[in-house]
Amino acid sequence: MTRFPYMRGVFGLLPTPYREDYEIHTPDLRAAADFCCRSGQHGIVWPVMVGEFYFMGEEERIRNLDAVLEEVNGRLPLIFGCSGVSIQQVLLFARAARRAGADAVIAMAPARASQAMAIEMFHRLADAFQGPIVLQNAAQYAPLTGEQIARLVEDVPQIEYIKEERPPGPRHIAEVRALVGDKVKTIFGGAAGKFLPDELRRGADGCMPACEVADLLALVMERWWAGDQAGARDLHRRLLPLINLETYPFMRYILKRRGVFSTLVERAPVAAEALDEDDRREISTLLEAVAGDVRHFPFGPE
Repeated sequence: MTRFPYMRGVFGLLPTPYREDYEIHTPDLRAAADFCCRSGQHGIVWPVMVGEFYFMGEEERIRNLDAVLEEVNGRLPLIFGCSGVSIQQVLLFARAARRAGADAVIAMAPARASQAMAIEMFHRLADAFQGPIVLQNAAQYAPLTGEQIARLVEDVPQIEYIKEERPPGPRHIAEVRALVGDKVKTIFGGAAGKFLPDELRRGADGCMPACEVADLLALVMERWWAGDQAGARDLHRRLLPLINLETYPFMRYILKRRGVFSTLVERAPVAAEALDEDDRREISTLLEAVAGDVRHFPFGPE
């Protein structure tokens, strides 16, 4: 029996923090996990694309999984990202997740994999990890068709969850929901939560955005569940200008302003994405529109 037999809602994706020597800043990673638990998010995922899994070595990734699990201590479900450069590496991470006690795993096919390889990977993933599997269907990683997903759900019962990210996301969420029905527990959307109300309207019951404002997206979802669609859309409209600015520097900057991260260091910074003074001023203006909705970890000074 799993600790969390039914997972739904907003699952925050942890960005990976780094020290000045570019090693993973484990205390900040723990702080981000604690932030998700104490700010009202519904679950945690690490590391996926937001966490820059492709920059990590195998040992440091597995070691920090143990740290995150210890910090969470069963307060929220923890889904471990197993995507890698090969099927063999994906399976290595899945076996590590099983040993560590992760609540579920999420994976997408390795870059340049074919659809046939992706399908094989999910079959083999079920042998390496005996718990629930989240099938991540991202556009740039051998995306599967709705029919292929439906067949996989039939053939691999451990695929209990789907994260559907083929653009346009809401349309494909509706497609997958029509094909799999109640054979999966939750269909998660992505795209940083940009389309959350439309995804919910079309059959999603979850979303996996970066965690820095995911507590507010959790409020959007909770209002929707409570039947207050107008209130959900109002908050989402006020959040959307911030979400549209989201980059790796943005995520780190917001987490630092909320007292979560102590560092803004990136392993592979992109100069064009660096925030300047005008960017920070604009972000401060946009934060004013949602500051009153924040229940925990208020936005600190610039």
